[in-house]
Amino acid sequence: MKTFRHFRHALALLLVSVLLAGCNALPGENLQVEELLRAPRLSGDYGAVQTALNDWLGESAQLKYPMQGELLSPFLLQDLDGDGQQDAAVLYTTAQSTNVCIAILQRDDTGAWQVRQSVEGLADTVENVRLAQLRAGDDCQLVVGYVAAQGDHYLAVYAYNDGQLSTILEQSYEQYLVEDITGGGSQDLILMSTQEDGGVQIELLTVDKEGGFRQAAVMGLSADRFSGCASVAAGLGSDRRNYLVLDGWTGISGNNLASVLLRFDESTQQMVQASQISADELYEASLRNVSTLVSCDLDGDGIVEIPTQPDEAGLLNLSQSRRMDFIVWMDYTSRRPEKSFGLLDEETNCYIELPTEWEGNLKLTDSEQYDGAVELRTVDEDRPVMTVRLAQTAASSTGWTKLGIVASRQMQARLAPDVEIQDADYSLSNALYLLN
Repeated sequence: MKTFRHFRHALALLLVSVLLAGCNALPGENLQVEELLRAPRLSGDYGAVQTALNDWLGESAQLKYPMQGELLSPFLLQDLDGDGQQDAAVLYTTAQSTNVCIAILQRDDTGAWQVRQSVEGLADTVENVRLAQLRAGDDCQLVVGYVAAQGDHYLAVYAYNDGQLSTILEQSYEQYLVEDITGGGSQDLILMSTQEDGGVQIELLTVDKEGGFRQAAVMGLSADRFSGCASVAAGLGSDRRNYLVLDGWTGISGNNLASVLLRFDESTQQMVQASQISADELYEASLRNVSTLVSCDLDGDGIVEIPTQPDEAGLLNLSQSRRMDFIVWMDYTSRRPEKSFGLLDEETNCYIELPTEWEGNLKLTDSEQYDGAVELRTVDEDRPVMTVRLAQTAASSTGWTKLGIVASRQMQARLAPDVEIQDADYSLSNALYLLN
């Protein structure tokens, strides 16, 4: 035991001496310490691109990672100019740069990466990055969303052609979408922003016949109804035309949502209100008090469904500090707009589709038989129809239908013994949808 204590004492002295030596080390030894502390170099093309950028700068670049989106890397390896050769774009900052910079690199005749150009971005943080096909051809554009320290958002669109990175657009924004809304085959850029008077402005950037970019439409949503943009989505309608759905903040508190349905008019080259339902009717029908309940393509059929809260079926379940509502998802481009009826659980932000024949005849109560469960019962006869619960993933599911995993727990449901579902297309096991 004594020998072991002596060993620990000697080891401690050795570590202290190493640390003290580091403070008074020779220059060569300092370089070795710095080399050990430096982050490991990337391998493959990423490492070669990073080395080429650092050599070009004469210092080590600080790589900037996008905060969100599908592309979360500071490196983007893609044929940007459509010449069949891979290019590289890198997001970075240096000790001398205030904002994020974008460097473009290409391979030389030996296959080595070389920096061709670097441009300064619009803020010090990258919110998201994506590629877009905004015009016909093999080239693609780089769409970068920036966010400044004070929270302002700026969007920049870059095109790389003939060895030059050019800026197509620089503009503040709140929401943006890249979709083919004009039906021209190429993608369009839709920008949403709030004006000084509180209204919402929609701007559409599309390509003209000569291949250049132009602002095809600007449409304002009046401040007497909307105070900002919450969400924007694009998709086909039942008539196979392209539509845009805007969810805007509204109401006295500004926390409610309502929707606007727009389409692109080829004759006027403008965004116009859809004709299937008036703006006033849609506003009243889509007015909802759930701030996270935005329009989306719920069932993956390419059509954006708008959620509505029917007055006759709404319900609050406050005893468990949970709010649950009956929701009807609508496609107002169709002659039969109702697409899906079900139950929204605001606590977990999930939606459970229910048989259509149950609509208008249900109420929700706490279950007396199962802790933490809720029961759907008929309004007229108070007859049990379905029980829904969130259970631990390891809990037994005997007698229950597993709907899916929500917030690390298992959503389960069971029908009452005498319940028969008339809708042949309905499947309880596939009824759960996770929103956002």
